[in-house]
Amino acid sequence: MEMENNLPKGWVECSIGEILTAKKGKKPASTIDEPREGYVPYILIDEMEGKQIRTYTNDPKVSIIDETEVLLVWDGSIGKCGSGLKGAIGSTLVGLKALGGIQTKFLEYTIRQQNNFIKETSTGTGLQHINKDFFEICKIPLPPLAEQHRIVAKLDALFEKIESNKQRLEKIPKLLKRFRQSVLAAAVSGKLTEEWRVVNKNSVDDLIKKVNIIREEKYKAELETAKKLKLRKPKRPSNLVIEVILNGDFSIPDEWRLITLESSASIEHYAMSSGPFGSALGTKDYKETGVKVIRGQNIQNGTFIENNFVFISEVKANELKRSSVKEGDLIVVAVGSSGQVALVPKSMTGSIMSQNCNKMTFDEFLIESKYVLMYLQNSMAISQLKDKTTDTARPFLSLTNLKSVIIPLASIEEQKEIVRRVEQLFAFADKIEARYTKAKAMLDKLPQSILAKAFRGELVAQDPNDEPASVLLERIKAEKEKLAAEKKLIRQAQGKGKKTKEYSIEEKSVKIAAEKKINYKNKKK
Repeated sequence: MEMENNLPKGWVECSIGEILTAKKGKKPASTIDEPREGYVPYILIDEMEGKQIRTYTNDPKVSIIDETEVLLVWDGSIGKCGSGLKGAIGSTLVGLKALGGIQTKFLEYTIRQQNNFIKETSTGTGLQHINKDFFEICKIPLPPLAEQHRIVAKLDALFEKIESNKQRLEKIPKLLKRFRQSVLAAAVSGKLTEEWRVVNKNSVDDLIKKVNIIREEKYKAELETAKKLKLRKPKRPSNLVIEVILNGDFSIPDEWRLITLESSASIEHYAMSSGPFGSALGTKDYKETGVKVIRGQNIQNGTFIENNFVFISEVKANELKRSSVKEGDLIVVAVGSSGQVALVPKSMTGSIMSQNCNKMTFDEFLIESKYVLMYLQNSMAISQLKDKTTDTARPFLSLTNLKSVIIPLASIEEQKEIVRRVEQLFAFADKIEARYTKAKAMLDKLPQSILAKAFRGELVAQDPNDEPASVLLERIKAEKEKLAAEKKLIRQAQGKGKKTKEYSIEEKSVKIAAEKKINYKNKKK
C-alpha cells in the first residue's frame, strides 16, 4: 500500500469538524405522550438506542434531525452514536450532518472509531461531557469519497456478521442455566442415579433407624454427664427423632424418604441458629481487622463471595458464639435476597453470621452437606423457600420456616454418587462457560479492531483513479462557506441585521481554540 505522510495515497488528515455541521439538542417546552398531527418524535438516548418513542413535541425552538444525520451523545454516556431517526433531539444529544456527499454511515463509523479519544478528552467529574473543542482537536484520516463507499460496504457486512455471532453467543448463558437446572432436577428426583440403584441396594429406612439410635445414645450420654457433674439437664433436641413425611407432594423413588431440614441437622448445640438478635451486632461493633462477619452480600448463586467483609473483635465474636460457623455449614440468607445459599469454606471457619443469615450444621451420618446445597438450588426447593418467605418491609425467611423445608433423602452412598455426577456435569458446563466468556470478550473487542484497520486503509484496496480526499475537502469548504452565506441572508431577511454572529457548535469550538491558541494532538491509536 502506497503511503503519504503515514496515510494511504489519496487520503488526508483533517479535523472532524471540517467535514460536518452540528446542532445541539434542546429540551422542549412541552411534550405529549401520543403522536398527533404537527408533532414530531422527541428523541433521547433510549430512543437512539432502539427503544420505542415515548413522547412528541411541536416546540418550534427545538433542534430537528432527519435520517441522514448522526446522533452523538454529548453529555452523560458520551460517545454513543446512531442514525436513521427523525425528530426533535434532547439536550444531551448533538445532530451531525456530513457534507460533500459523505455517507451518514461513514460519519457514524468515524465517530465510533474515535470513541476512546472522546472519552480520554472528556470533561466533567460526575457527569461526563464531550470536550467543547472536540470538533477542532479530533483529527481523522479522510479517505477519497469512492473509497469511503467501499469501506462502508465492507464494514456493514462485517458488523452484520459480528451482530449475528453476538446473538448466537447470547443464547449460551440461558442454555447453560437450563442445563444446570435439568441436572439438579434429575439429581434430586432420583433420575440421575436410576441405573445406579439397580446395582446398589441401600436401605434409607435402615439409615434412619441407625441415625436415630446414634442420636439417642449421644443424648443419653449428655444426660449422664450432666447428672454426674450436677449440671442442668440438657434440653431434649427438637430433632432427636427423624420425622419422615408421608404425604409430601414430591415425585421420588420408592427407596427414598422425605424429611425436613430440621431432621437432617445435627443435634449439636446451635446446629440450627440465626444471626445475632437486635442490637447484639451492628456497625458500632465493626473493626478494620479481626473476625469476619458473613453478610447476605457474601452469598450468591450457591457460592461464597470472599470479599467486601466487615470485621469484629475476638471478644465480640466470643459473645456471639451461637452464631459462629465452621466448614461445611449451610448459610441461608434470611433478609433481602432470602433463600440464597452457600456452604462455608474452610477459610471462613470461625466467622460470625450477621443478623440477616441462618445456619444449619448437618448430621454427617445422615446427609451430605453438598447434596443439601444442590437440592436447595433446584426449582423444587426454591419454590418452597419462596413460599416460606414472608414479605413485609423486606423479604424474610425465618429459621423456623427454614427448618420446615422438605428434602428428599437417599442413602448416604447414593447421595455421594449424586454429588459426584452433578459435579462432573457442572464441570463440563463450566468449561463451556469459560469458552463463552473468552469468545464474548474477543467479540466485544472486534469492532474497534476492525474500525482501526479500516481507518488505516487496510480494510479495502485503494484505487489510484479515485478522486483524492484533498479535493473533497476543498469542495466541503466551499459548501460550508455557501451555507454560512445563506444563513447570513436569512438572518438579514428576518431583520436581525448586524446582530452578533451566532456560531454552530463546531464553529464555537474552532473560534474558542483559536482565541486560546490551544494546540492539541490526537493520541496515536
